Amino acid sequence: MSTAIQIDPTEPVGPRVRNTAKRDDAPRGVFRRAPKLWAIRFVCGQGHTHEETIGALKGDAVRAHQTRRARVLAAPTWCPRQEREQARADAVRQATTRPVRLRDYGDRWLREHAAVECKPRTQELYGSVFTRHVYPALGDAAIADVTREQIRALLAEKACSGLSRATLTNILIPLRAMLTCAMDDGRIATNPAARLGRFSRGLTPNEARKVSALTSTELARVLAIADKYFPEYSDILHVLAWCGLRLGEACALQWDDLDVAGRFLEVRRTVSYRARRCLIGSPKSGQARRVDVPEVLVVRLRQRMTVREAEAALAGHELLPWIFPAPSDASKPMNGAFLRFKVWYRLLRLAGLRGVRLHELRHTYASLLLQAREPIDYVKAQLGHSSIHVTVDRYGHFIPGANRAAVDRLAETTEQARADLHLDSTWTSRKQSERPATECPATM
Repeated sequence: MSTAIQIDPTEPVGPRVRNTAKRDDAPRGVFRRAPKLWAIRFVCGQGHTHEETIGALKGDAVRAHQTRRARVLAAPTWCPRQEREQARADAVRQATTRPVRLRDYGDRWLREHAAVECKPRTQELYGSVFTRHVYPALGDAAIADVTREQIRALLAEKACSGLSRATLTNILIPLRAMLTCAMDDGRIATNPAARLGRFSRGLTPNEARKVSALTSTELARVLAIADKYFPEYSDILHVLAWCGLRLGEACALQWDDLDVAGRFLEVRRTVSYRARRCLIGSPKSGQARRVDVPEVLVVRLRQRMTVREAEAALAGHELLPWIFPAPSDASKPMNGAFLRFKVWYRLLRLAGLRGVRLHELRHTYASLLLQAREPIDYVKAQLGHSSIHVTVDRYGHFIPGANRAAVDRLAETTEQARADLHLDSTWTSRKQSERPATECPATM
């Protein structure tokens, strides 16, 4: 005979919750951090609360808690956190007390800093500077023993050997950066290369020379010769002359960077070749920019795209991305060195012009815009300079004088005053006779 189970409607339905208040049976300060992990909590002599994870056994946690409590009673000022910080500081102090050669730290800095923060070409430049100039003079010295006088003597020796002030600056920049990193690491107290080498004044004619540029007539002759004798490379020369791009930026242009409707180029990358390796990176400023394109150049580039699309269709493949591909391999961008040595200097000889660098097309672009009285902030944005001060310092001498009327008025005032003097031979003879006898006549 089955017995019916009576259910109390007031009793909650569901699994019963077990009381775990005494399940662990652990002393105060010992607790579970996870199902199989015990930890302890205690207060040090300085009143700080500390927690430590011990392990899977409760007995180990109990003994560790008792040990910590005994340590607090024996040493009322003991604090585990301060003890760990002191041990870490002692380890750093021991590491810094060992003498480290400048050569060893420099190699480490090139691997850990330059390889991460700098572009490949800059890495190679820094490594070359250390190997050729810094290491022979200071490489075997302890980095903590390098003095300001030694660095100043190094620069003086390089200057006496005939190196330009620009090369001296290129030596000092990575050396100063490396010593700054050593100071941050605690290897040295101060940077002995700080505020050294302020090479602001040019001492030789070449150092005093401002950037040069072609005139509008010379530029027109160059582009005309390019259309006639180098039609395959005339488009990139027009881009350099009419957009002011750097050579690496022009070689790295892709068809997606050209906006025909908006008439602008998106400068997103630069390309360079080092040891037969194609290196593609960000522009020099580290930021992309939009550059306005003249309508006549947009027409040229659109015609170029039409021809390339037809050639790709005949070859049975899609349009390759590079606007100006390498002559030997269309899947790669053009090498700037090829354009410079195989096209540019030949073009200058045909045009009968002086031997200027290909980079002077960028200077020509900036100078012609400024001479046309375009706003200098617009020129700065087109060139991609990091600051307008760079644009002013480099191209400020191309800005036409806005106050030339002031010096004209000065000259007119002086001329009017001289005309009012009415100098004649009688007046001149009288003044000479009134001159003291001891006074020597003026020499002409």
